[in-house]
Amino acid sequence: MRVFVFISIISLLLFMQSGCSIGPVVHVTTDNTSLKEPDDIRLMHSDNRSDLMIGSLEDFVSFDFLWKADDQSDQNNIHRIKYHKQYYKNHYVVVEGKIGLHANRYPVVLDTGASQPIFLNISHVLDNKLPVYAMRDTISDLNGYKLGLCYLPLFQIGGITFTNRPCLYLEPSATVNIFGIQIVSNTTNSETVIVGLPILREFNYVMFDNVDNEVEFSYDKTFESNESDSWDKYPITTEEDFHGNVFLFVKISIAGEEIDLQFDSGSGRGLAVGEKLWEQVNAQVKDLNLRKGKDFYPYIGHLACRRGIVPNLQVGERTVKNAEISVFPNDSPLLTECDGLLGMQYFQSTVVVLDFKRSLMWVRNLKV
Repeated sequence: MRVFVFISIISLLLFMQSGCSIGPVVHVTTDNTSLKEPDDIRLMHSDNRSDLMIGSLEDFVSFDFLWKADDQSDQNNIHRIKYHKQYYKNHYVVVEGKIGLHANRYPVVLDTGASQPIFLNISHVLDNKLPVYAMRDTISDLNGYKLGLCYLPLFQIGGITFTNRPCLYLEPSATVNIFGIQIVSNTTNSETVIVGLPILREFNYVMFDNVDNEVEFSYDKTFESNESDSWDKYPITTEEDFHGNVFLFVKISIAGEEIDLQFDSGSGRGLAVGEKLWEQVNAQVKDLNLRKGKDFYPYIGHLACRRGIVPNLQVGERTVKNAEISVFPNDSPLLTECDGLLGMQYFQSTVVVLDFKRSLMWVRNLKV
């Protein structure tokens, strides 16, 4: 199972791509200045020292990381959960989850483009009175957010229960002065919990069923199909940097060109590529007029790009109608760790299985 990477002076590199993108965060120390300490919030710190040795931090991260199913689960440990209503608006993968003993409910984005396990924000911390370990202002300028650590004792998605998880949380720090009144700037959905790739790959497979609008998790069963001929299969790989960030890539053909793309279930868009990769695909794409525009990515902002829609685009063995394409400059912050990203817009009418056991992505070809 994956955990955060903590070094002796607490070096943490975070990179969340795509649907919930965030830029790199490096080499931070900690103190108790980031979050005010309400009476009902326990602030974890290191006796007011300016930095924190790993011995103290081990007290924070030494909880047992457990996966368990509730008593109502079936013997096969397979769980199906309906999509949250946000899916029908945004088309990224989102379900409902519950935090804490009081079981407060929130939308939960299952985001393969997020490279750390669980992201909360300050409203989750305050609403559920989660113990926090606040970080120094070294990283306060994170596109208007501060980053901190918190302890999540109980988190549930359907019949799946996660316990004793250290998490990252984001706290808005940018303010706008209007008529002498400071207003906090917040560009993201304050209710949304983000579950990233390190959590998802704890399972043998995760299925995104965009026909029945459900997600299926299996902890110990291997994905099987009685109609294997109706599935297309593409190799997937996970890459991990030395800071513990995890990335998921799929090798798939776009307009006849086989390329490696970061798969992003946290994005409802189609294909996002850099100019270099676009040159490789462009010659095969017809009837596309790219126009200047901007795509919005939470925690990064509105990014300049050229956008267009292809009436019929060959994606693997399937033809996707009205396929969205966005082309970004090669130095775009969106493309720090990849040449392009593949979102859920291309899979709205089918079923995708991330088979971590076999390192395959299965895509249901409903025309077969």
